[in-house]
This record gives sequence, structure tokens and C-alpha cells, in this order.
Amino acid sequence: MIPIRYRNFKLLGSTALAVILIMIVFAPACQKARSVKEPDYTNCLACHKGIEKISINHADLDCQSCHIRPKERRGEGLATHRGIVRNPSDPKDVDTFCLPCHKREVGQLECSLHSTMAGIINQTRYLWGAQKTASNALYGLSGPLLELPTPDPLVYSDSPERLVDDFLRRRCIRCHIHTPGPEGKGLYRATGCAACHMLYDNEGTYGGNDNAIDHSAKGYPVRHEFTRLIPSAQCLHCHNHNHVGGDYEGLFEHDYSDTYRSPMLKGIVAPPIYGIRQHHLAKDIHAQKGLWCIDCHTKKGVMGDGRLYSYEMAVPKRSCSDCHGGFYKQKPDYSIKAIRKQSNKFVFVSKDKGRRYVLSLFSRESFGHNIDAHERVRCSACHAQWSYQDYGLSVIREDMLEGYRWYGLTSQGDPYLEGILRKYIGSPGRDYPITKDRVSGEARPGIWSCGWRFRRWELMPLGRDNSGRYAILRPLYQFLITYVDRLGNIPLDSVVPSRGDGSGRGWAFMPYVPHTISPFGRQCDSCHLNGVAAGEGIQDENTIDTGLMIPSPPSIDTMRLLNRNERKKLLNPSKRWQRQRLFALYGKEITRR
Repeated sequence: MIPIRYRNFKLLGSTALAVILIMIVFAPACQKARSVKEPDYTNCLACHKGIEKISINHADLDCQSCHIRPKERRGEGLATHRGIVRNPSDPKDVDTFCLPCHKREVGQLECSLHSTMAGIINQTRYLWGAQKTASNALYGLSGPLLELPTPDPLVYSDSPERLVDDFLRRRCIRCHIHTPGPEGKGLYRATGCAACHMLYDNEGTYGGNDNAIDHSAKGYPVRHEFTRLIPSAQCLHCHNHNHVGGDYEGLFEHDYSDTYRSPMLKGIVAPPIYGIRQHHLAKDIHAQKGLWCIDCHTKKGVMGDGRLYSYEMAVPKRSCSDCHGGFYKQKPDYSIKAIRKQSNKFVFVSKDKGRRYVLSLFSRESFGHNIDAHERVRCSACHAQWSYQDYGLSVIREDMLEGYRWYGLTSQGDPYLEGILRKYIGSPGRDYPITKDRVSGEARPGIWSCGWRFRRWELMPLGRDNSGRYAILRPLYQFLITYVDRLGNIPLDSVVPSRGDGSGRGWAFMPYVPHTISPFGRQCDSCHLNGVAAGEGIQDENTIDTGLMIPSPPSIDTMRLLNRNERKKLLNPSKRWQRQRLFALYGKEITRR
């Protein structure tokens, strides 16, 4: 009842009083009558007419099975959309909706590097001095690993090891399946299983038959469908920037400075894709032919096999020799279902509409394949056309901005950060920026900006990977750390971190496999007689820049740089090698003397 003091009755006419009493007595009945007319949001198909079936395997499930939590399926209906779970495969809901039917897949995915992010997390923490080893992994975002620590706001961050978790949470871990993609061209995607299996176009707009969805709104999949046929364009929503995946399509991102904003179309800078504009270099031969990423990267490689891995190279994958043969097996692996024998040739059947490609086979008659020492060399070490070589990554956390000075570096490859930074351009006073933690979703004081010293693609040093093979190295971790606190103090100013085990500075060159393969190997002197390949950098003059090109040891102890004897063999090849090279260049007319 609504309390009404007796003395106020004298101020009301009899008619007004009667109206008030009726409202009090019959209010519950009126409310009940209105609720009957309100739409029931559990009846999805009343509005979403024409929406696509999610998949053949889910055809027998109604909408509620996947989009309404069990405790809310009581037959009473929903008066708002708030009870609808938009993406049931999101990691916070996957146990409720997907796990009952997909226990094995969910378990495998939670241990995969796509979910744990163990490689990036543990290597960075080790190099910044926060833990004593990078492998075996200690921290991750899922699986049996420890949760990545949340920074304590009461601890003053005056050393790299106290800043690293904040750096990882707010800057590095953007592309993981626990968070949606940033809202920008080429970056739209879902979370969880749908991050791969629900296709998005570059504009993030819906193109299906459901007229209840605004076809011009951003952030929607192309259709309300799950698929196992995942095109490379879907992979690029995460695997862009200067990381494996972008190179497959020949993409090398421009630097962050506004100097590199191009091209101009009718006097206007063209809109960027993947958060920043790209140089267009040679594509991988497999991309040129039309093969999808999933033609080589199988379910176990992408979603995991249930085992926990600490870094990418430890994950079992399909190798070049599985399809093309190699030093140890001359023919393709018949156990691969995509490989067929057709007449006297082997063909590979792509998952892209079953297109067939004739497989080129390894031949000992090739000059490079006729050298026994090359058995210990990764195919990509010779066949990669170019490689990501990004030197000197300066990272700065600013809790206070005064006359924002990085106006030319607002293009950070992330539309979210770029939008925040642009607010402070030209600001005359002090500002205290707040940015989001990508793991928890919470906002905290401070903002991280990055910039590279310089970036190249043609210089490729060599090292040994975890299997003992020679592989191309890239300077994946060369941190220079700066911190500006809320008072404008600078406790860290371009500081080079130290490794957690005290073995040296926290920089690392890492073996990897560039996805820039050519059917022809590079020239012999791209490795032999080459100081850069031997790990000596460019020594014409020892400057702050040329010093960055001298490799630092990898962060994983089963990998290493070339030793003194290996460098000597590369830089001072034998007379036998010189004769073989001349033979390769000029033919049989060169005779032995």
C-alpha cells in the first residue's frame, strides 16, 4: 500500500480520491493484463523469420536449447532480450551449452594455444623478469594453467616484472577467443568456437534472410550458420599484422607513424583493413594457387589434441614433406585423405569446393636437394621469399598525458586504442586515460602505446629450432620499456628488461616458419657468405640500429643461435662447396682443378 497521511485527504476532491483508490486496488491486475500483450522473447521465430538453421547437426535443436540458460526455460517467457545468450559458444557459457554434446572438443580447445595463449604469455613474462623460465608454461587463459595475474593497483610499477601482466592484459592479448574482435574493417569476429566456425565478412554485416536483423549494422556474422569449411579470410580476422597468416597473403603492415598512411584515392586516404594499412608483397605459393589455411592446418593443430603446449613450434603439424616428400620420405603421405593418386601424378584435394592441385614432388636432382647437409635445414629456410623482421619495440605506459605528444602515432593497429588516443590530440591540459583489460573486461587507469625502431622484410638470420633443424629467426621480442605515472614521474625510461633466470637481457630472436613459400629456393649466398644469415648483423658501423640486428638467444632453451663453428662454415665455405656452386650457376663446363 502507498501510505497517505489523513491530513492530505482534506486536500483531495472525492473524485480524485476515488481514482487513487482504484489505482491502488487494481494495480497488480492492470500490470498482469499488460504483460499478456508484451512479446515473448523466447519465441524467437516469431520475429526472426527466415533465419538460417545453425547447422545440419544442430537441426533438431530449438532456439532455446542454445540461446536460453536452463534455469530460465520455465515456459513463463521472457519480457526482454536480456535473457537471450547471443553466443552460446563464448568461453563463459560454453560449459552450459556446448560441453554436454562436445566434451572432447571443448576439452581439447581449452588446452590449445589458441585458447591458453601460453606462448605469448610465458615468453613475455620470462623476458621481462617475472618468471624463471618460458617453458614449461606456468600461466594461461584456460586449461590447467595458472590464471594470468591481475595487477595490484596498490603496488607501484617501478620495474618491468611489475608491469608485464598489465602489458599483456591490455596490449598483447587482443586476438584470443575469450574476447570479441575490435570493431574495425577486417577485425570483426565472435568469441569461443564461433571465432572460427561462424563466418564474418570484413565489414561485419549480416547478409542472410532474417529481416529482423539490421543488414547495415556492424558486428554480425554473414549468416546464422556454423561451418567447418573455414576460408583463409576468416583466419585473417586474427592472424593479421606482422604475424604468421598475414604473410601468407603477402601483407606487411605499415609502420604506426602517420607518415606511412597511404594510398590516396581521389585525395582521401583509403580506409585501413585489419586496423592499419599494408604493404603488399609476394604471396605464399599455396595462397597464389588458392589453398586455404585449413588445407594444411588440421583440426588437431588448430583446436588442440588435449595436450598442453608451451609454444607454437612444439605443436604437431602437417609438414612440407607430408605432401611433397623430402629427404627422408620420397613420396607423399598416403594416410592424408586429401592426397589422391591420379594417373601417374599425386593431387591434393582442397577443402575449398574440392579443387584439385597437382603436387610437386621433392627431387634429389635439384641442386639444393642434392646436398646432404641440407637434410637438417627446414624447407622454409631456403624457400621463404621474405620474412617479418621488426626491430626495437618501444612500449610506453602513460597514466598521465600532458599535451599529447604522440599525435603521429595514433594508428596503433587497434581501432579501440586509436579512438582513445585521438581524443587527446591537441588537449591543452592534463588527461588521465583509462583503457580496458582484455581478459577481465574492466577498465583501469593508463594506456599502452607502441612504436618500432625500424622494420624490414629481406634480412633473414638463421638459428636452430626445437627439433635441431636450421630455421629462419625473427626478432620477436626486443622490448624498450617506458612508464609515466600519474604525477608525470618516469621510473622507467627505455629500459631493456632482464630475463627471469638472470641469464641476460630480455630480448629474443625466435625460430619460425615464414608463410611466404616460393617453389624455388633462394640463391646460395642468401645464407652462405652472408653475415646477416650467420647472425653477425650488419657491421659496417655499430650503431643503435645495426646493433638490433645481431640476434639474441631464443627464449626457449631447446632452441639456440648458431654456434661459432656453424657461423664459420657459413662465412668460409669449403672449396667443394664453391665448386658445387659454380656448377649450379654455369653447368658442366666448369671443371674441377
